[in-house]
Amino acid sequence: MTLSHASPGVLAELIAPHAPEAFFETVFETSALHAPGSAPERFTPLISVSAIDAMLAEGLFREGDLSMARAEPRLADGAGLRDDGLVDRGEVARLYQQGATLILPQLQARHQPLADLCRKLEADFSCPVQTNIYLTPPNAQGFQTHYDNHDVLVLQVEGRKRWRLYDAPVGVPYRGERFTPGRFAQTEPRQELVLEPGDVLYVPRGLMHDAVNEGDDLASLHITTGLLAKTWADFLLEAVSEAALRTPALRRALPPGYARGVVSRDQFDAAFQSALRDVAQNADLDAVIGLFTDTAITSRPADTHGALTFGALTSDTHLKRRPLIALELTEDGDHLALVAPGGALTFDRDAEAGLERLLSGATIRLSDFSAMDDAKARDVLERLIAYGVAERV
Repeated sequence: MTLSHASPGVLAELIAPHAPEAFFETVFETSALHAPGSAPERFTPLISVSAIDAMLAEGLFREGDLSMARAEPRLADGAGLRDDGLVDRGEVARLYQQGATLILPQLQARHQPLADLCRKLEADFSCPVQTNIYLTPPNAQGFQTHYDNHDVLVLQVEGRKRWRLYDAPVGVPYRGERFTPGRFAQTEPRQELVLEPGDVLYVPRGLMHDAVNEGDDLASLHITTGLLAKTWADFLLEAVSEAALRTPALRRALPPGYARGVVSRDQFDAAFQSALRDVAQNADLDAVIGLFTDTAITSRPADTHGALTFGALTSDTHLKRRPLIALELTEDGDHLALVAPGGALTFDRDAEAGLERLLSGATIRLSDFSAMDDAKARDVLERLIAYGVAERV
């Protein structure tokens, strides 16, 4: 019924003076882009070296929460971990002193400023976004030349780092494709640049690169935001599955004896072309688009800040939709479904006018649900608060 996206994200600010429209037309998935920073300290509210130092000293980190890497000599798997799977704080600090990079993967799951950054970027890219934090000591390098299997935006927070960009030997790799060291011959860099604090670098997946701290006495801290995009291959696979629900020919078995070579290549080709025509004619693309849209929305975690401290709900309480989230209001049998981060919420149809008002960006209160009795109206607003859809004005 109604699809209401989060407001445009933060991409325009990050890559200025480059425009997002030109970025998506000529750069995205194709080439690297360097955007000089507008202010050296602009990313320090997101994370800082001192904040990481405090996290390590005060927090409890387990395997998967923190790792260490060094280009040469390489570290053994599990470096910095105790036998019980907990991070050894002293060993992490010692490895850092010896030139190892400290990595905090997916820190947005426990650090709200990074979570907000991810939600803003998700509004621009319509895909999940995660962060990896890299703290590299002076004159050190964490990784040898490699490529990533997802696009990244690198935000230089503190210190300076020299990046060397090479070729893209595999083009656009699959999402799960891992880089294999030694598979590709080393070439000369096609581009070399130094990221200063406040700078941003976009690196498409598949582009070979390496980076080394550029400084004798300062650590280099950067945020890598990973863009976990769905591909046309993902879309086609779902479209085939969707078409097969209504196309018996797509559900028939392969010819008996094909594994013994009794079925010719021409027979396979003819059947394959027929199957493609069946998919093109019978796939419900609106249903596939809807599925991908719903998944993009519900796969993100709900932001429930303030749900436990909200206080009493009165007739004078005004709510607004929480920023940085996409919402979709659709029919669900005799009810309505509000598709939101964390999952769909089901409501009676009498709540439609109030929910439509919320999605439009207007404030709502109990009186906006006058088609319902007071208890049901309160239940609607309380669930919107509990599941992070709405917050107090």
